[in-house]
Amino acid sequence: MPLRLRKCVGVCTRLAAALCLLAAFAPDHRAQQTPAPQPSPAPPSPCTQPAACPRLAPRVIQLTVVYKKGAEPLQQDDKVTQLARKRFYLSSCPFNLDKLPAAARGPSRRAYYAGVKASPQLVKWLDDNNCDTVYCRELTAAEVGCKSGEAVCVPEFVSSYEEALRKLKGDAELARRWVTNYGPLAAPELRVGFYEQKMKWLDAVVKEAERAASLPAGTIRTAVTDRRGVAYFYDLCPGTYYVSTIAPVEVEGERLVWETTAITVKGPKAGEVEPLTVTPVFLANVPSKKRRANYFVSRKLAE
Repeated sequence: MPLRLRKCVGVCTRLAAALCLLAAFAPDHRAQQTPAPQPSPAPPSPCTQPAACPRLAPRVIQLTVVYKKGAEPLQQDDKVTQLARKRFYLSSCPFNLDKLPAAARGPSRRAYYAGVKASPQLVKWLDDNNCDTVYCRELTAAEVGCKSGEAVCVPEFVSSYEEALRKLKGDAELARRWVTNYGPLAAPELRVGFYEQKMKWLDAVVKEAERAASLPAGTIRTAVTDRRGVAYFYDLCPGTYYVSTIAPVEVEGERLVWETTAITVKGPKAGEVEPLTVTPVFLANVPSKKRRANYFVSRKLAE
């Protein structure tokens, strides 16, 4: 082979090898390409109310609310306290209290009455009777006529009764019945201050819960338990509902909040006449020994 041709072949061979090396170590531009933008995930659809039904719908949720001392599961014959005068709320959407800034810390009865300088005896009386105000039951003759200075006496009751006796010309029965209109009990902060503060707080949290769930204002309903610890929500359409106290219930030194999962209110079967149907819901502070439908246990809040 002529010398010039051999030189040409050598040059071509080295050039080809260099090109191969460049191809092998060149960055993969395809791998570095910016990925095509992806659409953002759609936000969760707002919770909706049950479908329209007759205004006087023949469906009811019945709440039964009890408290049992200790941590043992609830059995049928256990002694319980029926929680009267407790306010509950009903919504067609989960309450999600942990996501509502206004619900971060509910009102505390003990903290409120300590702040208005109520006596420890009055605070204990409210705790013992599961009361938010002195209006939760009528005071007895023994309570208002207690000897001042005795450990069991509530000073506010005694001094208010003594003033009532003076201004009502010694009518003991009338003074007992009207005792909250006299003396220290006549002060609004002792009579109704905590109740008003709590209701103002509840109103703000309910409105926030409705906005968060995209519900029209006034959608969330409320009911209060009777002396048997029972409350009713009437005229419900078939659908899914949720129940909560929103504010803590204070009993036996504990602050309890109920916030249920879904409660299903069933509609009639095809061709069936709509009878009155009651969906029972049981709320307690301890689990049940026996498995029950719609049984919900409270959670504790710190003071």
